[in-house]
Amino acid sequence: MGATRDDELRGLRARAYGPNADIRLDLQAQARLHELEDTGRHPAQPPEAATAPGPIIDPVDSTDEQDPHLVNEVEQRPSYELWRRLARLALAVRGRLAHARRSSVLLGLGLVVIASVTVSALVLVERVQPDPLQVGADQIARLSIDSGYQVPGFLRNIATESDSVLAFDEFYGLRAVIADAGWFSSGGEGECLTIFLVADAENAGSDSFPGQIRGGCAAGPFPAMTQLLADDEGLPEELRSAFPASTGLQFVYDRENQEVLIFAGE
Repeated sequence: MGATRDDELRGLRARAYGPNADIRLDLQAQARLHELEDTGRHPAQPPEAATAPGPIIDPVDSTDEQDPHLVNEVEQRPSYELWRRLARLALAVRGRLAHARRSSVLLGLGLVVIASVTVSALVLVERVQPDPLQVGADQIARLSIDSGYQVPGFLRNIATESDSVLAFDEFYGLRAVIADAGWFSSGGEGECLTIFLVADAENAGSDSFPGQIRGGCAAGPFPAMTQLLADDEGLPEELRSAFPASTGLQFVYDRENQEVLIFAGE
């Protein structure tokens, strides 16, 4: 903008914004002021300073001149993203499978424990049999065969075969013996159960017995059994001390398991 225009612009601005502004009454002066201010804000570019247009690049052929590394990176980027997603998916699946395997192992161990407890419970229930007379007695012991005990001669002599005589573990000073015949046999087939004091058997002979003997023999479907009171006269003191007075003890032979069951009731 030349000096003349600058002076003109200052004069017009004084008329528009000065203390004695009167440009509002001169429409032509207002238009000239706007023209000069617009020219000052957007100066005209000289023709020689104009930027020469660059070469026109065909967008279809532009990729031919790009860096091949950049092209490969752009082309391979989706593949990298795909591999990352597949890797994350594989890790997630492996974690779930590992958790499933741990859960399966724990579940399998739990089932084994439950099965073992169930089987044990069934065995115990089967082994704890009700008393034959159904009087509410409790099974308190099972006596197993004592192969090391020397059965008194008088019991061997009354048995048809000495090998068929079985002695069982001691029970509070009492001893149980099973034979295929006995003093309480009625002549039929079936085992006979004999209960006697261990101390008395020490003085027994081949055909005599100096102490008390209790017993009973099997009859048909009924097992060999006998019973006594824990405080009966002549019984061992250790037996009387182990059970309250008037406690009844029942001895029953379990042929299937070759054991003597003992029930107690009051």
